[in-house]
Amino acid sequence: MTRQRLISVVAGAALAVAAVAPLVAQGGRSVVLVTRSGDRASGELVDFNSSGFIVRVNGRNQTWARGDVAVLDFTGATTFPASEVSQAGGEHLLVLRSGEIVRGTLRDIGGNVPLRLTFAVGGDERVYTSNDVSRVFLARPGSPAVTLPGTPSDNLAPGTGRVQVAGNAGWVNTGLNVQQGQRMLFSATGEVRLSADANDVATPAGSRNGRTAQNAPLPGVLAGALIGRIGNGAPFGIGNQTSVPAPNAGMLFLAVNDDQLSDNAGAFGVDVTATATPRRR
Repeated sequence: MTRQRLISVVAGAALAVAAVAPLVAQGGRSVVLVTRSGDRASGELVDFNSSGFIVRVNGRNQTWARGDVAVLDFTGATTFPASEVSQAGGEHLLVLRSGEIVRGTLRDIGGNVPLRLTFAVGGDERVYTSNDVSRVFLARPGSPAVTLPGTPSDNLAPGTGRVQVAGNAGWVNTGLNVQQGQRMLFSATGEVRLSADANDVATPAGSRNGRTAQNAPLPGVLAGALIGRIGNGAPFGIGNQTSVPAPNAGMLFLAVNDDQLSDNAGAFGVDVTATATPRRR
């Protein structure tokens, strides 16, 4: 091989590496690790082995023992829904981005981008990717972690209610199982900030500025509005309505209608009940 050709091959390989490197850095391995004591660290999940969880934080690898870790979050959230935290402890909880909660044991984390999580459920082992998983609860996070009420900031009005729907939490399991046609009764309070702009605030009815979010679950509904979903069904608007009929049967999930959750703050507090199951004719 001539010297000129060798230089060309090496240069081409360098360009290929340069093209791939940003993809590796941009996602798939990013994690927020929360300890049992409530401390948090954000970085790149490097490995999960007998020593524990190895996370690269600010360019340096740090190791946390398995028994010290309470939560691994792949969404960038700094607070977690009360309905999830209340179930943590005992078996591990794997929370999918669809809102489904799977109980079992985290066995392994491998792969590159996205990460592959092996989760044992009964006698079976299931594999999920970090693109499909919101977080894994290994234990219940403790104080001083702020886990229940969301992230208060910018003097946002606090959300008071049985179910806390943090602006950065995604779909929150309310624990309410409904039948099709059953009327769900809502009372929602609080405010959510939808970006770094302190004026970009929403109430349960939606954005105070009247804006929408093109890639939100409901792009035709005001950004930041309170929305719902039954099981894995289609999302529907709730806003400041006090009564909404269940479009189908299953578990009710709530969320904030936004397409970028990681920069949100604040939370809605929602009291939700359901009327008696309608009689079949």
